[in-house]
Amino acid sequence: MAHAEVENTLERSGSESATAGRIEVIDFLRGFAIIEMAVSHFSRYSPPILDKLISYTETAMALFVLLAGFMIGRHYFAGYLRDQRRTSRRLWRRALQILAIQYIIIAAVNVPLHLIGYGSVGREEPLWLFVFKSATFMNQIGIVHILPTFIPLFLASPLILFLFKAELDWLLLAVSAALFTLGNFSPHLLDLGDPAVFPFLVIQIYFVAGCAWGKVAYTSGRLGPRNLNGWLIASCAGLIITMTLLHGKIFPGRLVSTHPLNIFGLLYQAPIITTILLGTMRFWRVIRAMPFYPWVALLGRHALLAFVLHLYCAKAIGVLNFYAAVPEFLNYLLILASIALTILVLYRYERQDRTHPVRWVRALDALFR
Repeated sequence: MAHAEVENTLERSGSESATAGRIEVIDFLRGFAIIEMAVSHFSRYSPPILDKLISYTETAMALFVLLAGFMIGRHYFAGYLRDQRRTSRRLWRRALQILAIQYIIIAAVNVPLHLIGYGSVGREEPLWLFVFKSATFMNQIGIVHILPTFIPLFLASPLILFLFKAELDWLLLAVSAALFTLGNFSPHLLDLGDPAVFPFLVIQIYFVAGCAWGKVAYTSGRLGPRNLNGWLIASCAGLIITMTLLHGKIFPGRLVSTHPLNIFGLLYQAPIITTILLGTMRFWRVIRAMPFYPWVALLGRHALLAFVLHLYCAKAIGVLNFYAAVPEFLNYLLILASIALTILVLYRYERQDRTHPVRWVRALDALFR
């Protein structure tokens, strides 16, 4: 396939969906990140060798944050140029929307699990103290801790857009780099309670990078670089080098951290992420023709809802394994069933009549649209 055809496809994808605020490539990448996250969370039930291989390339959260930043620069920046106040209010409402979803999760997941004694976080605490710490993000409970990461990022987005409009991109990048440098020495400086898995000081660098990428895509009308093949080759070469250095025991692995992220973790994850992004762009026509594409894109179009459904399913499977010796094959069946259930709910949700929606669709629209 000619390189020019790939570029034309990407440009059409961006322009055709501009009115709806959707870009097919980005939806697919979000769906890919959802699948990567699910695989990572379920890897505990897989053989040790597979669990290790998954841990080598797990970048789901970094990819999510990067793509969230991309939408700020690509989609919201255009609105900010037209109406600063309205766009700022939309972003702050998005942060409040995520906060509301998080509180629902606390009530529907954290509290019941605490009452039955599941998990180690806050087990000896009274319920009121556990709920207080959960509501103020002072504890870190597996999977539940993910959504609060995005709240300060969306709250700070109007400031990022202000700097973009003022052509102060260099200042934004400099501040982001300074915060990341500070985070390398003290990543939990801003934490209120338990050390955050994804501290703001370090994870923000992916968000800012995504915002910058989004702005370039908006101003240039292109998702990827002009010399896509060359950049992809360079990214693959970087990926091979980093994998060889770390897993060949040439570079000490103890210096690399992705939870929380440090500079070596960033250098390790960067070629993985760029290879995913550039590879998707380069082989977009092939990917779009694959039978799995519609389901991955469906997950991406409703990534927030897909995440919440995955959280419930993952916790349910976790509780079963906590109280019973679940056979390995049954865990695999449960995982497949959870994925099928998630896709089924999203499929039904997307195809509901919005003229006279039923109650459950109205409820989900209020939270997730």
